[in-house]
Amino acid sequence: MVAEQPQFWAAIRDRLDPALALVRNARPAQLEEVWSRADPWPWLVVGAATEVPDRLRELVADRPIPVLWLRRPEGDLPLSAVVHPSWNRLAGELDALSTTPVFGLSFAPRRGVRANGGMVLQAPELEGLMAAHPRGLPPFGGVQRVQRAIERHALPCSVLVTDGNVRLRAPG
Repeated sequence: MVAEQPQFWAAIRDRLDPALALVRNARPAQLEEVWSRADPWPWLVVGAATEVPDRLRELVADRPIPVLWLRRPEGDLPLSAVVHPSWNRLAGELDALSTTPVFGLSFAPRRGVRANGGMVLQAPELEGLMAAHPRGLPPFGGVQRVQRAIERHALPCSVLVTDGNVRLRAPG
């Protein structure tokens, strides 16, 4: 959570099941330091700062990380960013992350993906694509890795790659 005000962090933390996600607060100037504690990277960035942190685009570049932002900030957001005009819209998207499976897949506690309520696999690229479903993400490094993971574990989805978008879809 990137924001100047800690109450936004508390509101986000309270919306996501604590078993599902560790919500870290970062003031814009602290982003790099907080980012370095995520392994390998955060599967979602939520922001409410009035200005985009200087290195956000660089940190997100070529990684499958959706960015959700409350109101349009000053500066350039990453290509994966979605700006929500109101708290209710942002909160609705966050609520869906906790409650809505994507093709039978759900987020496992803290990290990973739970397939059909059973096996948990570590697949950060798949986490990002699930968090961005159904919109998808800009092309990123690691698309082949997520495709192999889906095939290896016979997951109930596939990856659709178009010129400017990578997203999950039903198999077939």
